[in-house]
Order: sequence, then C-alpha cells, then structure tokens
Amino acid sequence: MLGPRGFKRVRQAHRSMGKAGTFGGTLSLIVGVLCILGWIGAGMAVDYIDGELEENCDSTTGQIGQITGWDEGQCQDGRDSRATASSLQTPLLLLGIACVSGGGFLLFRS
Repeated sequence: MLGPRGFKRVRQAHRSMGKAGTFGGTLSLIVGVLCILGWIGAGMAVDYIDGELEENCDSTTGQIGQITGWDEGQCQDGRDSRATASSLQTPLLLLGIACVSGGGFLLFRS
C-alpha cells in the first residue's frame, strides 16, 4: 500500500524534470540567439566583402592588377571568403530558429 511518501517521491521527480526542462530551455534559447546573431554577423561580413571587392577588384585598376598578378590572389581569396560566409547564413538562421523555438517550448512546458 502506498503511503504519502510514495506521492512525495513522484512530486519530487516532477520538480527535477521541471528544473531540467528549464535549464535545457534556457540553454537552447541562448544557443539559438547566438546562432541568429551569427547569421546577422555573416550577413554583415558578406556585405563588407562585397564592398571591398567592388572597390578594389571590380574597378579598372583592380582588373589590371588581377590580370598582371599584382594583387597576389587577394581578389580570389576575397571571393572565396564571401562564398564561405554566404554559405553559412542559411544553416545559422535555421539552427537559430529551431533552437529558439525548441527552447521556448521547453520553457513553456516546464
């Protein structure tokens, strides 16, 4: 026969699950916000690199420098860096949205 102690154990287990859910939800929210900030930062980096490429590589003197090799491959390195930053934008946004929504759900449920 179960006495009041059995019910107390069930309540304590429920409280510890609530603490775990709160911790997990908070951690997920923080990671999600950091991913969204990373998405914003990657967008800013792409815009900056585009501006620099336009100013230094797409101008007449920049094209002459590329043809003659005076730029030492910096324009191509800039294009590669832009492609890398651009390819990171979508995964960062999707991961950020998933973590924020999952964390919000965990906090709401706990």
